[in-house]
Amino acid sequence: MKSDSKIVIVYSSFGDGHVKAAHALEQSLAWLGYHNVTLIDLFDATHPRLNAATRLLYLNSTIYTPRAYGLFYDVTNLNHSSRVLSRMNHFYGMKKMKEEWANERPALILHTFPYLAADELRYELGHDIPTVTIITDYVLHSRWIHENTSQYCVASESLKQSLKNAGVPDHKIAVTGIPIRSMFKSSSNRASICERWGLGADRSRVLVMAGAYGVQRSVKEMMATVLHYTNSDMIVVCGKNKRLQKKLASEFSANKRVSVIGYTNDIHELMAVSDCLLSKAGGITLTEALAMTLPTIVYKPLPGQEQGNAEYLSSVGALGIAYEPEHLAEQLGYALSPAGALEIKEAIKAACHEQSALRIAHEAVKLTGLMEHRRPEMIPHERKAVHVHV
Repeated sequence: MKSDSKIVIVYSSFGDGHVKAAHALEQSLAWLGYHNVTLIDLFDATHPRLNAATRLLYLNSTIYTPRAYGLFYDVTNLNHSSRVLSRMNHFYGMKKMKEEWANERPALILHTFPYLAADELRYELGHDIPTVTIITDYVLHSRWIHENTSQYCVASESLKQSLKNAGVPDHKIAVTGIPIRSMFKSSSNRASICERWGLGADRSRVLVMAGAYGVQRSVKEMMATVLHYTNSDMIVVCGKNKRLQKKLASEFSANKRVSVIGYTNDIHELMAVSDCLLSKAGGITLTEALAMTLPTIVYKPLPGQEQGNAEYLSSVGALGIAYEPEHLAEQLGYALSPAGALEIKEAIKAACHEQSALRIAHEAVKLTGLMEHRRPEMIPHERKAVHVHV
């Protein structure tokens, strides 16, 4: 593929993770020398009002009716989708994709969200443009499956097996890890980062993340548990929820152990100076923590893909799950202890895939059959995969 060939990355602004995954892939493609990359928020570009309403419904359902959301997730996760259901799932954005054909035919299309319009268009038009679907969770939902996908990139051998069980041929699946930005890697600059943020370099620290939109349930419950059962300081990231940030900043203004901040693009720095993360279980956030070798606990995971993400990583020892304050206190004690932290970090190293976005970029460009081999030495040898026997 020529360096000026057009590449399209399809994402969605549901949550923050899919956007970050798209930018991580754009970054890696640019590093390989491919700069003609277009990012399309497909649902927003095609149905902006419906997209805004659906996003609001999604965010509210995760806050107020998580069980209903989990039930919907399970009910729509079908073992075998019919052609009719497949078209219903993936017809969104086909008009926009046809416009891309008319304006400038892309040489490659990548999906980071299960609106697989390019694959559906391939069914309709019979085009031969390679398409790559990057699954950004550690568990499979049937919405990610389309018979015309050229290549899947997945987080683990376990997820690869799930795809094979669903009928996807082995040669179409690459275990690459989930794409994250290059700044997420273990850092030895703790002292300098602490100085930049005005934090004590010699203090134990727990990072509490409420999600990009500040929708993490039980934030105050987690904060109370950290303050009562540990001696650690705490950074609370409220995302874009300014109301939550203002409320917590006011309530804990006199507590020197607590720092409350809003949305930041430097979350990798806060991870680097923390000894434990309390977070929701989005696939991107968990992968970022893995890359930073940061022990993580998920408190009351949201039913659906987030619970699946947490349960998978817990099964290989890479994170903890807690549902009650007492259990959270036990998990914190373990994660903050030298022996516990060491054991968790060893499990993280076994489960993590280095330079995942660059791996995916290589896999994607190879599909064109004209890949220019650039800097392959930067792709590290794969760590031994963790096999889960159920």
